[in-house]
Amino acid sequence: MAEEIKAEAMAEAARFQAAGEESKAPIAQDVESGAEGEAVKGEAAAESVPTLRQVFSLPEKETDPSDDNWKAFQEKVTKEVKGVKWIASMPDLAPKVCELLDIKVPNVLISAWKKVEDIQKVLAESKKTPDKIVYLELAEHTIDYNTKPSIDVKIKRATVKKLELPIQLGFKLRGFVLKIQNGGIREMQTGNCEARGSIKYGAITVAEKKLEPIKLPFSIKIPDEIAFLSQGAGNAGEKAIADAGETAPEKELERIEL
Repeated sequence: MAEEIKAEAMAEAARFQAAGEESKAPIAQDVESGAEGEAVKGEAAAESVPTLRQVFSLPEKETDPSDDNWKAFQEKVTKEVKGVKWIASMPDLAPKVCELLDIKVPNVLISAWKKVEDIQKVLAESKKTPDKIVYLELAEHTIDYNTKPSIDVKIKRATVKKLELPIQLGFKLRGFVLKIQNGGIREMQTGNCEARGSIKYGAITVAEKKLEPIKLPFSIKIPDEIAFLSQGAGNAGEKAIADAGETAPEKELERIEL
């Protein structure tokens, strides 16, 4: 996917120390695999994880309530494809746009953090003691996420229209802690998360998000397919996704064909 992710203010201030699992704050204590500290799970872990679609509050079906921006987008697209001779009726675009944005917010954050050199060093170092759990407490920082997913409208395999929807989303994060073990980010303990951004189609703003908090579960388990830096480390997770017929989170849909 064509995206740019930027993590700031972490390199010089990220602090880490082996910690007891029952505590979010770092303490001077090593934790081995299978230790009695496996306590931070609770009901919060079962909370739903928001997607980009939910962040922007986009309608999922034509019958769902929509604002003026969404209506203007639909009207513009309808005019642009007016000359297309559809074999059947024009496809419903709302579910397709939502499918493009069915990306979980934690997946975006994990992808960004793995690009930070200091975090890469901690991940590499953790491979030397695979049974040891390390908590990495992140300083307050921001992440900028930019991508340009698209929808290809095709008739008889020929593209008749391409709808490109540039997305800009900025996160402001404070109080996040990463649980690291054997080269992977195994879990994130969340803190304060605020986000703002927009989705464009030409000169039209399809959706806009003003800076406000996003509710995340306190504890989020990280699946193997996105937990590791290298492709080799995540092979088991990638195979599981392939067996399930799903798309790997770091290979999210770049375009959809109609």
